[in-house]
Amino acid sequence: MAANLNIDFLTKTYFYFDKPVKYKLCNNQYIEIFPILLTDSEIFLSSIDLFMIDKNSLPDPSIIQMSYLQFIVEKMFTNQTNVQKFVNLVILCLHLQFPEIIKDERNKFKLVDKNGEIIINHTDFENIRCIILYQNFQEYDDSYINPDLKKAMNEVDMLRSKNIVPPSLERKIAIITSHTGISKEEQLKMTYRSHALLFNEVFGEIEFVTLRPIALFAGEGEKLEHWIYKPNKNKLDEYITSVDTYAQSMGSSSNKIKSTIKQN
Repeated sequence: MAANLNIDFLTKTYFYFDKPVKYKLCNNQYIEIFPILLTDSEIFLSSIDLFMIDKNSLPDPSIIQMSYLQFIVEKMFTNQTNVQKFVNLVILCLHLQFPEIIKDERNKFKLVDKNGEIIINHTDFENIRCIILYQNFQEYDDSYINPDLKKAMNEVDMLRSKNIVPPSLERKIAIITSHTGISKEEQLKMTYRSHALLFNEVFGEIEFVTLRPIALFAGEGEKLEHWIYKPNKNKLDEYITSVDTYAQSMGSSSNKIKSTIKQN
């Protein structure tokens, strides 16, 4: 996580209420970081991967030593598409009108706007990038994960989503209208974060109401996670399971599995 950011405070003060974050820059200027509106979400989602690269996991020590702004400029701007993604993000999230990247007297990159009236140095940029991600993705978490484990988690996600076509935004809007009666016009006034949260709640309710009677009939009601009162989990729980649990799912015993693990 970027330095000196209290994400819990920002969440409860700004994110919950779709309010722009008022951020104080190192030069004592203030800049607002705006939540993405649903009507801008397709452009945002097609661009935000530029801000989600884990550069410190790349096998190049020189990249790890770079600021994220330097990394974008020197490594990612070789592709014109990434330049456009960057412009999209700073216009949508910061409402900059004439964004430009310059070098200061110490040869450090800075993002400026309106002929230098707004100056964002590399430290501020890292904080702003982090805020943008937490602000718009309710489940975003940038805490450290071992690279090998992260790779395995990505593989699990790919397997889970195999042959599944996610609903388009247009269909999500229609599903919400069908289930809640909230019109398309009303939804288009929402932020992307609030709309995504609403869709997930609609999905969760439908799934819970559908499965709960079946689980109760089978005497397995206590094993079904409640739609509203969810158990306390960390983000690794759904990826990491005990040897015993895995063995049971495979119809085997934990001793047989443990015997295949190389002992040091």
